[in-house]
Amino acid sequence: MVVADVDPLAFERRAGDFGFRLATRSELDQAVAMAEELIDGKLASVDSIADMNNWTGMTAWVTGDPVDGVFLTLPLTEAGESAVRDGSYNPAKPLKAHLANMGRCVSAFYVGVYAGKTYEARKKIMTVSAVLRVEMFGAFPAYARGATADGRRSMESLGFQKFEGGLPDLYVQPPFQTLMDQAS
Repeated sequence: MVVADVDPLAFERRAGDFGFRLATRSELDQAVAMAEELIDGKLASVDSIADMNNWTGMTAWVTGDPVDGVFLTLPLTEAGESAVRDGSYNPAKPLKAHLANMGRCVSAFYVGVYAGKTYEARKKIMTVSAVLRVEMFGAFPAYARGATADGRRSMESLGFQKFEGGLPDLYVQPPFQTLMDQAS
C-alpha cells in the first residue's frame, strides 16, 4: 500500500480546468436529486455528503448551471481501503477514520458516483476522471461499485476490474504509477 498526501487545492484547480467545482449546499441538493434519478437508486444523504466533503476537502464535484453533472470521490485512509476491501465500509456514512482529512495520508480512492444528465456533462466527467487519475492519482488504487450497466461499462473502459469480496458489485482499478513517476 502506498500512503501519501494529496493537495486538495491542486485537485480543485485541475478539476476547474474541466468545468468542475466543489459543490455548494444548494448545488449538492440538485446533484443528488439528479444522480438518484439517473441511476434509479439512492445515494448518501446530502448532509452526509456535505460532511464528507468538509472533512476531505475534495469529495463533491459538480458541473453546469444548473447542475447537470456530479462526481463524488472519496480519498481513503489505509483503514478505509481495508474496510472497502473487506466489506465493512459504509458508503452512505463512512467513519471519519476511513476518510483522508484534507488529503492527508491517502491510501486509495473510492468513487461514490459519477453521473451526467447531458452528453456534454458525461463527456466532461469521463475526461476529468481520466486526466485526474493519470496526473494525480495513478499511484493509488481506485474503487467503485457498479450500480448500473452503463456505469459498469464506463468503469471497464477506464480499466476497472471486478473485485471479488468486499462491498457488493465492487470494482477496482489497480495503481499504474509509482509516486516517483507522478513526481516527474
